[in-house]
Formats: sequence, C-alpha cells, structure tokens
Amino acid sequence: MLIRKSAERGKNNISWLDANHTFSFGQYYDPSWTNFHQLLVINEDTIAPAMGFGTHPHKDMEIITYVIDGEIKHRDSMGSLGLITPGEIQVMSAGTGVAHSEHNNLTDRPTHLLQIWVHPSKNNLKPRYDQKRVYEKGEENFFKVIAGIDAGSDAITLNAESQIYLGRYNHPVTIDFSPKHFNQYWVQIVRGELTINDQVFKNGDGIGFSNKESISIKAGLNGAEFLILEVGE
Repeated sequence: MLIRKSAERGKNNISWLDANHTFSFGQYYDPSWTNFHQLLVINEDTIAPAMGFGTHPHKDMEIITYVIDGEIKHRDSMGSLGLITPGEIQVMSAGTGVAHSEHNNLTDRPTHLLQIWVHPSKNNLKPRYDQKRVYEKGEENFFKVIAGIDAGSDAITLNAESQIYLGRYNHPVTIDFSPKHFNQYWVQIVRGELTINDQVFKNGDGIGFSNKESISIKAGLNGAEFLILEVGE
C-alpha cells in the first residue's frame, strides 16, 4: 500500500489558483512522486471566480476533468465548447496535438475540480473531446464505472489502460473492491472519510495498491465521495 496524504502533496498557490499535486507537475518536482504506473497526474485545483488557464497545448495524453463544485468552461482547437458541472465527467484525448483553455465560468464563487492525466494506449491518435453526465443532482449511494476501456453506455470510453470508478455515499457503507482489468489501482478521496485496511483517510488523501490486491472500503459516519483508478503498468 502506497500512501499519499493530502498535506504532503505539492503546492502551487497563486492569486487565482490553489493547486495540490499528487505527482510531480509543472514547477513542482519530487523524484519519489512522478507517477503511479500509467497514472501521471492528479491535480486538485480551486480556481477563483472568472479566472482560469489560458490556451495551452497538449499531446498524447488522456486528460480527465471531474468537477467537485462550481463550473468549468472548456474551449479547444477542435472547436469543442463545453461547460462541465458537478455530476459530469469530461475527457480530452490530446492525441496528435490540441490546444485548450479552462476557466471558472462563475463570477461569484470558486470552482473546485480534479484533473487526471493517464498515458494513452497509443500515441498519435486523432484528438477527441467527450463529456457525459454520470450522476444526477442529488444522486448518492452508488458505486459505478464512469470512464474506461470497458465503459458501457453510461460512461466515457478512454483511449488508455484505465478504468475509473466513482463512489458517492451519504451514510456508512462497506464495499469490497477487487480490480477487474489491471493489477494496480489508486483510490483518491474527494470528500468525507474512508477506512481502508484499518487505516483512516480523509479529503485529498490518495492510496495506491498493486499486485491485484483486494481491499475493504468503509465510508465514515457521514459517507464519502471517492474515485478508484485502475491503471496499466
């Protein structure tokens, strides 16, 4: 079990952005935390009202955006224009190259999100944009696939060796989890409290597992929201 506590993550705090980096990113570099197998980035960002990231390029990367609170406006060189809100997931396959911008669409409050990068299964793919609602407003008490190589009709397909699950509960619950496609996976806590293998974890904590290990996840008294990311080697 590999543990990354929230307070130990890399920081990038500027006037309009409060960013926490699970792995090395931008000006933050830690040789001990460069990736977890095919998982390269988990950034937890809080973006000030009406602020955001100007147009910048990407290539050969699966970029997943999960909005926790607020709204993020996406525009890219493919002509895609999207507004991502809680309950939706957005995926951009950068492929041969794409430029995009991301801004907090709200003028009165911050937007809080996770951005996740995973290595694509092939390079030089045609760039792609996709967005899908994966839960309705107020919907809780579920655990399901929201993106991956085996997505089905209710999730987004990824061009990567990855399968992403979302759990949202408002009460105590115990889930037994075993990876379905790959030998390793990462648990990222979005909100609340989880007990995993008798250790307690809270908002922003991340835990990595290898060797196709099975775990028991227990949500706390007020429940929890969390992602599990299965990834290839």
